[in-house]
Amino acid sequence: MGCVQSSGTSPKKKENSSGTVNAVDKQQAKEENKKYEETMSFLSHVPLFMRLPKDQHPILAAACVNQPFKAGQTIITQGDVGREFFIIQSGEAEVLVSEGGSHKKVASLKQGDYFGENALLRNEPRSATIKAVTEIKTLKITQEKFQQMGLNEKIQFANRKAVGAGGKRQLVVQPPSEKNAEERELMEQALKKNENIQTMVKLDDIRVKQ
Repeated sequence: MGCVQSSGTSPKKKENSSGTVNAVDKQQAKEENKKYEETMSFLSHVPLFMRLPKDQHPILAAACVNQPFKAGQTIITQGDVGREFFIIQSGEAEVLVSEGGSHKKVASLKQGDYFGENALLRNEPRSATIKAVTEIKTLKITQEKFQQMGLNEKIQFANRKAVGAGGKRQLVVQPPSEKNAEERELMEQALKKNENIQTMVKLDDIRVKQ
């Protein structure tokens, strides 16, 4: 009788354990999906990736790894060999360049800024030290993933001697300057003689003078 009773209670325990595991798996999957959607949303607003085709964004998000750093922690060190590229999700970091044995602050990095691209593009040593000023959250992409996705051909990075503010650069559009009669005449002649422009749009005197 004891054996029968034991076999009767065992399946129940197994069923309860299985149900708990399934609930945990579902919760974990839900959290991972939420993080993935948040990463997708964040990357779509980073200026660096705005020219990247929309169908590449899910692949980019999947390649990113969440990497937090504490305030005061050194993220990368000048002169080291780098294998990762970072985008700041939140927080602030400072860019330090070693000069004569001391570190000079040359820039600050905030949300949407990036660093570490030189190591990925040209296998160069880190050109600066990046240190967390506050607790920060970053998205990290490894060199392997970067090359697999062909991001070096799809993304245009700014040419920076040391790592500076990568993302949020404001473009200032200057209004057209006033032209005198002689300058206008020279411009009209140049535009009308340009065969490439003529094939794209039919120029008339009104358009040329605009």
